Amino acid sequence: MAIGQYRDDPAEMDDVEREVAAAQYPEGGLVVGLGLGIVLPLVTLEALLFVAPVLGGVVGFALGRRVRDAAIRRRRAARASTE
Repeated sequence: MAIGQYRDDPAEMDDVEREVAAAQYPEGGLVVGLGLGIVLPLVTLEALLFVAPVLGGVVGFALGRRVRDAAIRRRRAARASTE
């Protein structure tokens, strides 16, 4: 998974990037989005069952990437304020 400046090799990441990458926010968002995309149509309209999981997965993954980026910024800011 690319992180930071498109690095996906853990050896090239700093410790903040490795810690946040290990939390797997985009992947977690993908799973939650897929789950919501399956459950929501079953509760509302069965016709959405074909489209909603894909849309939910894409939205969940995108939100997870934003959470990951925010976590990196927050941890770097916290580190900078302590140094």
